[in-house]
Amino acid sequence: MTAILFRKEAEADLRAIVDHYESIAPDSLPNILSDIHRTIDQLGRYPRSGMQVPDRPFRRIVTIRYHFKIAYAIHDDRIVILGIFRYQDRES
Repeated sequence: MTAILFRKEAEADLRAIVDHYESIAPDSLPNILSDIHRTIDQLGRYPRSGMQVPDRPFRRIVTIRYHFKIAYAIHDDRIVILGIFRYQDRES
């Protein structure tokens, strides 16, 4: 399995997701985090399972259930998570 690292921005994104859903849907938060972590685990096994973003040096994958985008880059022996955000929030 490929090592996975998070940029500070991705860690902040994840904290913002937790803060947001704790306030509006705390019962859904475990399922949301599970969806995100399941997708990140998939990247550890299949780094190229996300699509290459045209004209950008990174890839992205969308979580199955809650449709969060995870932007990531593949570097030799590791995957770097660049950002995690709701599908409709911003383009990558």
